[in-house]
Amino acid sequence: MSEHRGGGQFGKVQNSWPFVTLTIDEGGISMKTMLQEVGLRRGSIQAIILQKHFLNHRFIFKHNDPAVKERIEFWTFSPDPVANALRSQGYPVLQNG
Repeated sequence: MSEHRGGGQFGKVQNSWPFVTLTIDEGGISMKTMLQEVGLRRGSIQAIILQKHFLNHRFIFKHNDPAVKERIEFWTFSPDPVANALRSQGYPVLQNG
């Protein structure tokens, strides 16, 4: 299990750095702020896409869980530790720009 601090988006709600904690383990991922939390089970994660943006990198979690809002993103200035943690738990991370 590993934890990472950053920003993120759950549905239409955006939270800037460092107010989001991403937790990664073999059973799934979770992202939480002081007011909300969202989790995805491993089986519902279809793809994890790493995109470089102007100021940060974003991990976009594509999933098929109908109970979770569609747009799930984690933002960080240091993508390598997050990508390595995801890969070490067996999650494929695709780079897109």
